[in-house]
Amino acid sequence: MNTTNRGLNRLFIFIVGLLVLAAGAVAIMVATVPGLASRWRGVARQLASGAQPWVAAPTIGKASLLVIGIAVVALLLIVLLVAFIARQGHGRSAAALEQRNGATSTRIDLSIPRALLEEHLGRRDELVGLRISAYEVRGTPMLKVTARCRRGVSPAVVAEIIGRAVRDLETIVGTDVPTFVQLTGGFRAGSATRPQVA
Repeated sequence: MNTTNRGLNRLFIFIVGLLVLAAGAVAIMVATVPGLASRWRGVARQLASGAQPWVAAPTIGKASLLVIGIAVVALLLIVLLVAFIARQGHGRSAAALEQRNGATSTRIDLSIPRALLEEHLGRRDELVGLRISAYEVRGTPMLKVTARCRRGVSPAVVAEIIGRAVRDLETIVGTDVPTFVQLTGGFRAGSATRPQVA
């Protein structure tokens, strides 16, 4: 529920994982396979000697083409990582509901629906855990209810229980409350959404 693309996150983790696994496999092989360490040192010496002309040959002032290339790649990675870090956690909201009518605006803090729903759902035997938060989705606050089902309890039953609790909340606040419900645990727990009612 943040602004970072989930597919890009997984691709980045997958690539980094492959690189770490490859480095670990090479390190284990060099340490355990006889003769491979000396062969690896020979290859490393050849690579180092072949790279010396690139490093030594000045192209811009006293900087070599290889050094400039490494600096550009490092700077690009730093910019990408800073942008990635800056996007983390965005989307969270302290408000569960916000309505605008011309010049007036009504804002309901997250603490109110959180207290009401926790009071209503905290005593249910079907649930073993409950977390309530709010996020901004396309500029509109949306309530997120994450419930952990007791093992063996049908997710459909839990979704109906939470749906009734949200309808009661809407009756109290006097308006529709866009809500996303996430169910975890149980046997076939999944996710359910309750879109805003027009």
